[in-house]
Amino acid sequence: MPGTHHNMKNGRLPYDLGAFDLDGTVLRRDLTITDATVDALRELRERGMRLVVATGRRFEGGRQHAERLGFRGEDPMICYGGSMVRRMDGETLLHHTVPKDASIEVLEWAARKGLHARVFTDGKIIVSPETPAALRHLADRESDVEVVESPADWLRDGGEEPTKLVIVDHPGDVPGWLDEAQRTFSERLFVTRSLLHYVEVGVLEGTKAAALEFLCESWGIDPARTLAFGDADNDVDMLVFAGLGVVVGGMSEEVRDAADAVAPSVNKDGVASFVRGLIEEEGS
Repeated sequence: MPGTHHNMKNGRLPYDLGAFDLDGTVLRRDLTITDATVDALRELRERGMRLVVATGRRFEGGRQHAERLGFRGEDPMICYGGSMVRRMDGETLLHHTVPKDASIEVLEWAARKGLHARVFTDGKIIVSPETPAALRHLADRESDVEVVESPADWLRDGGEEPTKLVIVDHPGDVPGWLDEAQRTFSERLFVTRSLLHYVEVGVLEGTKAAALEFLCESWGIDPARTLAFGDADNDVDMLVFAGLGVVVGGMSEEVRDAADAVAPSVNKDGVASFVRGLIEEEGS
């Protein structure tokens, strides 16, 4: 629960900024967001807090869910796992990309392992013919999904520098190669698991914590007066950075250990119940 920090703006909650991961934190597996969660964020706004979504999703995919949470206009969103901060109206405030040579190295490493990798540029997804059927079907209908014979060759031949890369595998198989990937690229790239079957690769500066720090500096907010909610490995740095890091359920012991507090899982409205507790404490 909250420490001794105090929000001088409104004299009530001890936080000025709240950050919320989407998948597994406020967004359920069936892609629903409960009314209780929407109401919880609204109550925090009414108490003077700035709020931001912090997601591994690309901007286009994250924005539709952020809108359901009440974000509009000039509200910023942390997306691509922290590699981009973009306002809801489309203005880009921060954008990191992965150098082409490093991207090609990751793609070739994944290919040698027989792993499926996706390239995410700003507004486009580049995939190989071995893409799972669901995404191949999407490529037939969506102009922002492009199937190429070799994503590595696509980059060599002038493709746009990626915002991030994603390696996809069966959840039970990811632990067999994740440590090796992190060791191989750790000095140059940030490699982290965002979903059980998803491993994200971005630049070292492209983390949720770095993006949250950018917003703190932009708004003149003390990081100690930030509140962050997450559930996965790619939330660990943000949970550690925040004045109060709250794990919602939690993918692993490492994620739970990084947090200051534990909330129930998303299926039990963990964010909403934790926020209710903060507000009740405020009024006591």
